[in-house]
Parts: sequence; structure tokens; C-alpha cells
Amino acid sequence: MKILLYGVSHKTTPIEIRENYTIEEQKVPEQLAVIKSFSGVEEAVILSTCNRTEYYLYIDQDEFKHGDMLHYLSKHTGYEISEVISTSYGKSNQDAVDHLFKVATGLDSLIIGETQILSQVKQAFALAIEQKTSGPILNSLFNKAISFSKKMHTKTNLDQLSYNPGTAAVKLCKEEWETITDKRFLLIGTGKMIRLTAKTLFYQGVTHITLTGRNEQKVNDLAHELNLWAQNSKKADQLTRYFFTADFNHLPMSLAVADGIIAATKAQHYLVTERIIEEVATIRLTKKRQLFMDLAVPRNIEPSIQYREDIQVFDMDQISFRLDEVDADKDKIVKKILADLSEEVADFKQWYQERKAVPYLQELALQTIEIKEDTLASLERKLPELTEHQLLLIDKHLQSVINQMKRKPIDSLKEFARKKSSNDPKDTKNELKSFARALGFSVEIENTEESPEVLAIESEEISIERN
Repeated sequence: MKILLYGVSHKTTPIEIRENYTIEEQKVPEQLAVIKSFSGVEEAVILSTCNRTEYYLYIDQDEFKHGDMLHYLSKHTGYEISEVISTSYGKSNQDAVDHLFKVATGLDSLIIGETQILSQVKQAFALAIEQKTSGPILNSLFNKAISFSKKMHTKTNLDQLSYNPGTAAVKLCKEEWETITDKRFLLIGTGKMIRLTAKTLFYQGVTHITLTGRNEQKVNDLAHELNLWAQNSKKADQLTRYFFTADFNHLPMSLAVADGIIAATKAQHYLVTERIIEEVATIRLTKKRQLFMDLAVPRNIEPSIQYREDIQVFDMDQISFRLDEVDADKDKIVKKILADLSEEVADFKQWYQERKAVPYLQELALQTIEIKEDTLASLERKLPELTEHQLLLIDKHLQSVINQMKRKPIDSLKEFARKKSSNDPKDTKNELKSFARALGFSVEIENTEESPEVLAIESEEISIERN
């Protein structure tokens, strides 16, 4: 059995290739079902964000075929299998575990330390739970990674030293213009990233913020929500509108009066195209430079418009490149987090190795339960005068004795499983079987890791916050 990871991210793949790997949110359940149906795939979680698409799998090495995943990715992206191999990466076991911990904590993000990725990891995991494609191994892995990320963001002040994509875009606008308080901004989209961007602009003193999008009702609702929030923030007695709306059907007109345009939608095609910009040019009354910030993958803004003299376009990769100067404080925090991360990954590795002994531990538990029940039944027959309270006390003390007697064989089995985790899983299974035989256990158990029912006995309780 093995943990596998297939993926692409901003670190290995340029945005023009990466956007072909993205999965529309509503199609993720379908893709989870497809991958779970592959031979040897026991568990699966898909993490699909603006900057990465990753598949976390728990597989049976004897049955799983890498070709199934390669063919799937080839069909999904439209690339030849050789191109899939050259544009994506793969990791297994401890490397995959280490990678997820870094991803969840924001250390592998385009903008180091950003917190939006934690929400995305939690949502990906929650969806896999809902679709019943995640099981005891990935449950434990994702729970531990999410818990570690929360702890690190609470323990350190990495949040205060980092940017999410929206705040990063605003910061870059300030660098380009020096001041943005007199600029007009058009925000395209209604999602979480646009909401964060709108609030950041408001905090920076921008007074002309217009929202637009393909869903008019969502745009109006978001504008209303933001205006109420702004009113409360200002604690003003007089009702003032800070956020306005524009009809998406008249996008060229909205673009023509804007200085800064920030787009973040889930559209699978360009919303701001060469043709639209040509129309904007005929109605825009000034030749002042416009900044276009594209926070979406696939991109919402056609890249070729950047070749126009009065337009500058930044996509996610370019925004990251411009803001890639890590200050000394952040560097110290990241180093501390990496040290803690290594310890957490080592703990998970130990837990994962010990899973090989779980079937024998279950056998031990069943044996001791049977012995205790037989003993209590015998006492009831031989001493019928015992009261219910007395029987409960005897049961309690019997369980205490059993627990003490079980501790040594349990620790021995776990320790042996950890030490004998060789590269060949068959050798490990045979060695563990021989050791279990020496301790008096059955050697007929063949599935030392496959049974979710068995593994669930010692798996952590699933605790997912839905956002």
C-alpha cells in the first residue's frame, strides 16, 4: 500500500499549461468517482485551486496501474501522455505527506504564508468525505495537515507578514501608481477573492469601487453586503455607498472608465478579450495607463492585450514574481515552521508504519473481549448472589488487568512494524507475520492494511470545518 500524489503547481508549470489541468468545481465529484474506480485505488482526494491541481491517492501497489492516471490526465488536459509526464510531478509516501503539510500551511503557495489555501484544502477534504472517496489513511493525513497549519498560523505571525492574492494585487497597484486613493477600480467576479480584494481597497482609502459579473443577483447581493460592512466600519450616521455595480452586458463601458481592473471568476474562457478592448479604445476618454490584475486560473483576461501601449497585465505568476522579496522576519518564521513540520511528518510516518500491525491488534482486542466475557459469565454462574454493582466492579478491574497485559504485545507489534518497514512490502508483511506468530497471533490475516473497518478503529476522528 502506498500514498501517491500527482499534480501541477505554479512552482513547476507555467500558467498557460497549468490552466489546462484545472477542474471546474461542479465536476470534482465526478472526477473523484472516476479515479476511485481505477483498479487499486482505495482512497482519493482532489485539490484544485488557482495555482495547483493535485490528486492524493492511497493505492494497492499490486493492483494499481500508473497508466490509468496518465491516460486520465491526458484525456482531461488534451496533452499526449509524454506531455503529461513532462509537465506534471509525482510524489509518494513521505514526500507526498511532506508536500501536503507545506501546501496546507501556505509554504508552497505562490505567495508564501497566504491563508486562503487552508480553506481550499479543508474544502477539498470535506468534499472527498462527502463523496466517500477518502478513508482512514487520507483522513488522518489531511486532518493532521489541517491541524498543523492552524497551529502554525496561530503560533506565529506569518499571516501578518503575508498576502492573499487579492491583497497582493492591491499592493502591486500601489507600487505601480504610488497612490491609489484617486483611482477607479472595477472588480469582476463575486467570490471570496473579490470580496477580500474589495475590502482591501476600501481599507487603502479607495472610494470608487465597482463590481460586475455574469450573475447580476450575486453582484447586487455582494455590493449590498459590502456597503453594510463599510458603513459599520466607518461608524457613520449617514448612509453612504462605497461599492457600486455595473451591468456585465456593458463591460466595455465599465472598463473604459476604470483605472484598475481585477478579475477573479471561475469562467473557463476569457472575459476580457482583444475585441472588447478594441471597443473600449473607441470610448475611453483618456490615454492613462490601465492595470489589469488577473487572479483566475484559467485566466479571465486575454494575455495579448498587454501589448497595447496603455495597458499592463499581471497574471498570478507575474504578481508573485514582483512580490517575491521575503523579508528577514518572514524567513525566520518559515524556518521555524519547517522544523516543526519535519517533526509532524515524522509522527505521521510512524503512525502510517504502525498501521501494518492493526489487524493483529484487532485480533488481540477480540481475544481479550472474548476472555473477559467468558470469565464474567463463569463468575455469574458460580456466584449467582453477586449484585449488578459487584459485577460492574469486577468488569472494571478485569478490563484494567487486560489493558496492562495488552500493552507490551501492542508496543512490540507497533515497534516491529516501524523497524521492519522495508522497501519491499511483501518482505515487511512476511516478517511481521512471523513476529506475530511468535507472539501467539493468527497468521491467516492477509490484508494487513486494506480493511477500512480495521483501520478506522485507530483512525482519528474526522473534524472538518466547512466554509
